[in-house]
Amino acid sequence: MVEQLRAKHPKAGFELDFKESYRNMRYKVEEEPRLVEYAEEASRKIGVDPYHELIRGGTDGSRLSYMGLPCPNLFAGGEAIHSTLEWVPVQVMEKASELIVQLANVWTAKSLGD
Repeated sequence: MVEQLRAKHPKAGFELDFKESYRNMRYKVEEEPRLVEYAEEASRKIGVDPYHELIRGGTDGSRLSYMGLPCPNLFAGGEAIHSTLEWVPVQVMEKASELIVQLANVWTAKSLGD
C-alpha cells in the first residue's frame, strides 16, 4: 500500500508502522477448556442453548486473557452494536445476570467435586 501511494504521490512522505493492540483470546481460552465447558453448562441450566460465534476486534476478554486471566466473552446481547442506536433489552441483561450467578455455582460445584 505504501509503495502504491509513493508511486502515485512521489513528493509525499509515507511511513507505515504496525503495532499489536489486541491478540486472539482463543489461544489462551483453549489452554483452559473448563472455561467454555462450564459456561455452556451454566447456560443450559438457565434455559439458554449455548452457541459459539467468532468475533473480531478488541475486547476486555482479549486483554485480560493475555494478562493471565483467560476470559472468554459470554454474550452481550446488544443490538446495533457500536452504533449511536446501540441498545440491550432488559430481559437479556437479566439472563446475563442469571448466567453469571449460575456460572459461579457451576465452578463452585466442580471445584468441590459436584
